[in-house]
Amino acid sequence: MTEIHTNFFNFSEAALLSQILPASEKFEFTADKIFRKRETPVCTCNCKCNYNGYNFIKKKHFGKIKIGKYVCPNCNNQFYEDKSFWKKIINDWNETVTNLFIILRDSHVGYRIISQIMSFLIPCGKDKIYTQFNDKMDSYIYNVNESFLIVHYDEQHPKRGRNQKFRLTLLSTNGKVIADETFNNKDKETIKRFLLVHLDASKEIVIITDCDRGYPNLFKEIWGKKVRHQKCLLHLNKLICKDFGKNTDLIDEYNKYSLLNIFYDRSNELKKLEKLMKNMELQKFETKKEKRKFIIEAKKEFWDYLKKRENRRRRKGKNLKQRILKDTEEKFAKIIFEQNYFPKKVQKRIEMIKENWEFFTNFYHVKDCPATNNKIENYYSTSLKTHRKKQFREDRGLLNQMKVAALKRNEGFSKPKETLLEILKKICLLVT
Repeated sequence: MTEIHTNFFNFSEAALLSQILPASEKFEFTADKIFRKRETPVCTCNCKCNYNGYNFIKKKHFGKIKIGKYVCPNCNNQFYEDKSFWKKIINDWNETVTNLFIILRDSHVGYRIISQIMSFLIPCGKDKIYTQFNDKMDSYIYNVNESFLIVHYDEQHPKRGRNQKFRLTLLSTNGKVIADETFNNKDKETIKRFLLVHLDASKEIVIITDCDRGYPNLFKEIWGKKVRHQKCLLHLNKLICKDFGKNTDLIDEYNKYSLLNIFYDRSNELKKLEKLMKNMELQKFETKKEKRKFIIEAKKEFWDYLKKRENRRRRKGKNLKQRILKDTEEKFAKIIFEQNYFPKKVQKRIEMIKENWEFFTNFYHVKDCPATNNKIENYYSTSLKTHRKKQFREDRGLLNQMKVAALKRNEGFSKPKETLLEILKKICLLVT
């Protein structure tokens, strides 16, 4: 352990100083804060050196420390003491402050704002912050290339300045990232190369995607008969809601929930709508305005009912009840029988469901296969916010923001081993 010459100012911190300085008994830390060897070294000419004062090692904003210096009386060669303990403290500071930058960047705090925050502690320019953050992200290994039986695939369309970028992602069913890369386009060949690099084309696979019409033929080209393709039911439900629009009356809402009732149990919602429609039939409206007012109030009552049921499910940690295959087929058969009563746009949607029935029901035939692509949608929402997709000026910024989310998800933002103030305290004990 380094011999510490205590004085009135550092006596109480002797234990901390012993942790900072090298554990070897060869060194001493004088009362004047000079770090040097207790016995002077021997020169190459076999002559023992003499103490020759000290050198200052400076670090901007922190101060300077005294490092012992030696001189040979025979050949005048000069030697300087090792300063690795000082470099370690500065490295600890840089590592801790870089982790702070990562947490702030995860909250989308700009480099200029981070620089302003740092000016309250130790001034740090935005360019230096940018460099430290990007160097840390460059060293983080992001992609994990493995083959999984059941995988989620999706695309996101962020922008780099005015240039459109395309983010292609593969996740396993447990949420583990298989691949997550950005490209300049998402044509058929790009997607095909991406899938072939990260997935084994010789193995049977189940892949969950959104409702894009181009996927079935693409997957067939790669895997042939070895692929089972599940189209996301959540995306299907969104398309159904979009077909009906926002300005709907009660009968439109009833028809919409009849379609939503195919795969998920929406019988309670349909009963509520039937009750509201019966109430409307009992009313006598003198003007269209009165009728419209009643419909608006009835829809508000229905939305409140939906919200109440949703909150109840969340409190109990439950999801919407999914129908068994037999019930699903019966509900859809009834919809097809009544197809002509629906608006033309909705009739096309029913035809689309009919044509893709195999892709919407594959999850019934594969154990543990999800019916939706929610896993990857949740991953996107945590790794690159929708309102942030257009705010990146370069590819590196886009990729690094995705890396920050991956780092947070895989390793978490744990508490630092030492706070910045604790490191500063160590530095203050050494500097003059």
